[in-house]
Amino acid sequence: MDPLIIAGQYLIFAAQIIGGLAWFVYIGIVVAVVALLVSRYVIDALRLNPFNRIVHGLMRPADALLGNMRQSRFYYPLRRALNFDPAVLMVLFATAIACYVVSLVIHYLLMLMSGLGRSLTAFGAGSLFSGARYAVGTILLAVIFYLLSLMLVVFAYWIFGLFRRASYRALERIGPLLRIFEFGGAFAGWSFLILGIALSFAASAVQMIFLS
Repeated sequence: MDPLIIAGQYLIFAAQIIGGLAWFVYIGIVVAVVALLVSRYVIDALRLNPFNRIVHGLMRPADALLGNMRQSRFYYPLRRALNFDPAVLMVLFATAIACYVVSLVIHYLLMLMSGLGRSLTAFGAGSLFSGARYAVGTILLAVIFYLLSLMLVVFAYWIFGLFRRASYRALERIGPLLRIFEFGGAFAGWSFLILGIALSFAASAVQMIFLS
């Protein structure tokens, strides 16, 4: 069998395995966040020494999560509407949104691997036109995947305070694109969301035209 066909089949198989394991990534994110919140509650309830190294190590990430929520523009309106501190609920909602964003990035990664695998398989089988079409689609998806990955890094910092340095670099990269989608008026401040929607439409179009 042609080596290109073998390589393409391995890539497609690897994409299928990653797709099957992706669910555990989402579960891991939820479990980690809930464990941090529960540990923070237990520490407060038992009045453990906050200067203890282990206790401090558990409190610090949980406090960072709750602190980020309390600095959000949605915090005080929600607190007035609900009449209690909504920071924990906001962390859980943010976790759900983060899992959804991660699922999108993984989905496009799988599309990228599958497209490359199909391209190699087509070239190995002697179908140059199909191989070239899949290759063009894969390259376009790679660009979209790169931009979405940058957005994911920025989003992780905004929500959870993670990857501070990487988020600043990522924001420098996608900043010009965000300015393009800053329409002002009623859409002021929504450029990040609009860019994400535009990239999703672009990915769907690439998939339909080049990878179908």
